[in-house]
Amino acid sequence: MTGAASAILKAYNEMGCRVLNVGGHDLAAGSDFVLGLSREANFPFISANILGAESKQTLFPPSAIIETHDRKLGFVGVSTGDKRLKDFEFTDPVEAANRAISEIKDKVDLIFLMANVDDTTEKLLAKEVKDIDFLIRSNTGSLQRNPTELDDVVIIRIGKQGKYAGVLHVRSVDKVSKLKNVSSQYTRINFSDNRLAAMAKELDEGVTLEAYYADDEKRLQLISRLRAERQTNVDLIKTLKNSYYLEAIPLNEKVEDTPEVAAIVADYMPKAVVPKVRH
Repeated sequence: MTGAASAILKAYNEMGCRVLNVGGHDLAAGSDFVLGLSREANFPFISANILGAESKQTLFPPSAIIETHDRKLGFVGVSTGDKRLKDFEFTDPVEAANRAISEIKDKVDLIFLMANVDDTTEKLLAKEVKDIDFLIRSNTGSLQRNPTELDDVVIIRIGKQGKYAGVLHVRSVDKVSKLKNVSSQYTRINFSDNRLAAMAKELDEGVTLEAYYADDEKRLQLISRLRAERQTNVDLIKTLKNSYYLEAIPLNEKVEDTPEVAAIVADYMPKAVVPKVRH
């Protein structure tokens, strides 16, 4: 288990991970181990409600601020924890999140609450924690390609076991306009693009779809509908000042391995044992 955790940390470092919310499964090997991992990481481990059982003090920073080219993003982490983990205590995640967010809300443009919690706690956090823009939920098997909203909090769930990578795209022009979910619009845009690309696969360079299917009225009508629908969705998105959409990327064989990360995985995986044959 500890070997797997070390390999994952090396991969995260290689991938340029920026922040990690500590969850219950990260603590199974004890406090010394997880704190040692945090010191080896090129990014902060955060948690607003995980304490040392003896010290009664938080073991990790409650939050992290990440600067992009034009925005400051605030991240706060909480977990429901596990009473079987004797090295740790877990304070109320709602109280801890409110306290941590109040300390950074005036310093950032958007606040992300990273929550390794159950369904009941997710709802409590969305209802009772102030000033959250996005609640990013782990510890769930639920994959929602179109994020849900609860009490003006956008809830992001991307499943478990690393089967999907979630890419959240946010366009924020001002601090007044409400963020609008345009995930369905981008889904339709991608659908139109994929259908048009499939039809264009056999075309010679420089030949348009309209020219190629000039004698196929039904196909011409389909092309026209796809182009019109795409443009309608593009125009709608452009009218919104603040918007977001979630892109769920399946991590299957179509995703090309990064050589450096693949090498880390290869080093961790047990080597094949060649059986000895007696002659």
